Amino acid sequence: MSNNVRIMVLCNNEIAIPALQQLYMNGVLKAVVVPQKNSDLYSLLKSMLTGTDITISSVNKKNLETTLPSLTAEKNITSAWLMTFSYIIPKYLLSLLPGGFINFHYGILPKYRGANPILAQMLQYETHSGLTIHIADENIDTGPIVMQQKISIEDTDTFGIQCRKLGMLGASMAQQLLQLFIQNIGISSIPQNESLANYYKKPIATDLMINWGTMSSTQVIRMVNACNPWNKGAGAIIDNQVICFTAAEITTDTAEENTLPGTIVSINDTEGLKIKCCDRKVIRVTIIYLPDGFFPGYKLTDYGIKINGRFIS
Repeated sequence: MSNNVRIMVLCNNEIAIPALQQLYMNGVLKAVVVPQKNSDLYSLLKSMLTGTDITISSVNKKNLETTLPSLTAEKNITSAWLMTFSYIIPKYLLSLLPGGFINFHYGILPKYRGANPILAQMLQYETHSGLTIHIADENIDTGPIVMQQKISIEDTDTFGIQCRKLGMLGASMAQQLLQLFIQNIGISSIPQNESLANYYKKPIATDLMINWGTMSSTQVIRMVNACNPWNKGAGAIIDNQVICFTAAEITTDTAEENTLPGTIVSINDTEGLKIKCCDRKVIRVTIIYLPDGFFPGYKLTDYGIKINGRFIS
């Protein structure tokens, strides 16, 4: 029976909200825990949960080990589900609950371990992303896998679109996992294949800059999309200015062979900002970000950028 299942969700990102709503509609969500440093998410969830019997708590590294046992006892929690939670659960707490700690990893394991698998998958030009549910252990993203589902990464998908799609997939998979708990069938799992494992660190600024000498038009568009909206776009440098390309598309134009990659082949309000890539194809940058705000690409003319100017790697 669902009234014997009482779930606590530990999360650090809005991607968890569809799954939270699913658990709430099933009457099993009893507590939500958010890192103290994420005050925006805490405030959002606080307003959403007002008037319910669900307890929302904020924690830091120091009080995590006291808050979790206290909260699980108070709410009679049977299982804790982690959804982008930023703290590692101490080993001795992992055996605290009969249903254990279950991690929702918004990426394909074991190939994409790390804090931001959505970005890593996009920057590696994968055709699919996905969500892996696994049993949490004392390490990062290493526990045995319970279930995994993939979705496609479309050429037009931005980071934000992928987050929305994966958030909805998380709700669907949360429902599937919940049914296993309700029916008390037991959860089967398989160990991860360590020969396929990769861990991706958080990117630094240079990882998010367009390399005009090596990146094809398709790769440039993927990087632009992967950096939208969270980084305001992919970085590009011209005349000692750093500009973010927020939205771009591949055109049907082909640039002259002797034109260097990164060269502006047009910049006006009719054709827009067009740039040659190393595969001779031309992209049109439709939206840029500067410290002054977001603008159409051709508005770079207001900053002294002209046709035949060249973005450098």
